[in-house]
Amino acid sequence: MRIYIIIALTAAAIAGVAVSTAAAAPPGREVFFASFSFQDTWTCPGTTIVQSNEERDTILEFSPTRLHVQRHGVATLAANGKTLTSNFSAMIFEDWSESEVKVVGTVYNIQVPGGGNLLLDAGKVVIDLSTDPPTFRIAGPHQQFLGDVADLCEYFAAP
Repeated sequence: MRIYIIIALTAAAIAGVAVSTAAAAPPGREVFFASFSFQDTWTCPGTTIVQSNEERDTILEFSPTRLHVQRHGVATLAANGKTLTSNFSAMIFEDWSESEVKVVGTVYNIQVPGGGNLLLDAGKVVIDLSTDPPTFRIAGPHQQFLGDVADLCEYFAAP
């Protein structure tokens, strides 16, 4: 009888370790770097802005329907012989089980040295994809997202 108790306790201990190990498994994690450029002809009609990005993305996959993307980087914007930079750091939360995407952080922070901000897009945007069309909830200044780009366009257009 004693051997059965030992076997039962051993089996229970092994099962407990397996359950605690499964519960403590970390999310999948992938880090990658990207470097790319594109011509932006839509932000400031009549002015082509060449944007070059250097960024690092860290993707955490918690489940097949839930992931987080941490994006850090620098965007360089050039037009008409002028160049500006924007440091960005934002977290993107995707939860497809709730049909929702959140973007939190700084997407654009473009400043003229000694002259202040030309464009700030920071805070939180929540996109509810369960509605048609999708519903947006916005907190914070989101000049690029809302199309308030006149200062940036004037800067690049002026000689």
